[in-house]
Amino acid sequence: MIHGFFYTKWIIGGILLLIIIAGACYLWYQYDTAPYKQEAAEVAREWEAAQKAKANRKVKQAAEVSVEGTTQSAEKSINKLSTEVKNNTEAEGKQQVSDIPSEAAAKSDEKVSPHGFGAYPKVPADMPGWGEDPNFWNYPRTANSELMARVQIKLWEQGKRTHGATMENGLIYPTFPNTLIVKWKTQWTPFGTRKRASRISGSPETESFLRNNRGPIYENDIPSDIKVIEYKDAGIDPYTFLDLK
Repeated sequence: MIHGFFYTKWIIGGILLLIIIAGACYLWYQYDTAPYKQEAAEVAREWEAAQKAKANRKVKQAAEVSVEGTTQSAEKSINKLSTEVKNNTEAEGKQQVSDIPSEAAAKSDEKVSPHGFGAYPKVPADMPGWGEDPNFWNYPRTANSELMARVQIKLWEQGKRTHGATMENGLIYPTFPNTLIVKWKTQWTPFGTRKRASRISGSPETESFLRNNRGPIYENDIPSDIKVIEYKDAGIDPYTFLDLK
C-alpha cells in the first residue's frame, strides 16, 4: 500500500511539473514573439497607410486630369472663339475698306496750295467764268491772287456775289454789284462842309456813272440806287475771314 501511495505522488508530481513546464514555455513564447508581433502590427499599419495614400493619389490625379481636361477644353473653345472673332473682324474690316472709298485716296486727289493755305476750296458751279473751268486751280497764282480768289469763293457761298477784288495793305476789297467803294474827304465851303470822294471804285453797273463824272464827285452826286461802302468798312482780312493760320 505504501508503494502505491508513492507511485501516485510521483504521477501527480510529474503532471504538475508538466503543467509548470508548459506554462513556462507559453510565457517564454509570448515574451519571445512579442517584438515580432509588434513589428508585424507596425508593418500592417504602414501598409494600410500606404494603401490609403495610394488611393488618395489616384483620386487626386483623376480630379486633376478631369480639371485639366476641362480647362484645356475651355481654352480650346476660347481660342477657337477668339480666332473666329478675329477672322470675322478682319473680314469685316476688309469689306468696309473695299466697300467704302478710302479717305486717304480721296485726300491724295486734293490739290493743295503751294503757298501753305491748305487744300483748295471747291469753286461754286454757278460762279461766272470760274465754275465752268475744271482747271481753275491749276493756273499759277501769287499768294495774294490766291487769297483774293479764296475770299470771293467764300463770299459767293454766303450769297454775296462779287465782280472781282483788289488787295491793298494786306486787306482785300471785293467789288459787289451796283456798289461804290468810296473814301471821303471833308471839304469846307462858304456854305458849310461837304464830302468829296478822294478815292472811288465801283462795279460794272457803276461804270456809266463814273465815266460821266470825271471831275470831283460829291456825296450828293451819287444816285440813291447805288450802294456806297466806305473804304474803312470794305476791307477784309483774308487770314481772319478764311480761318488761316
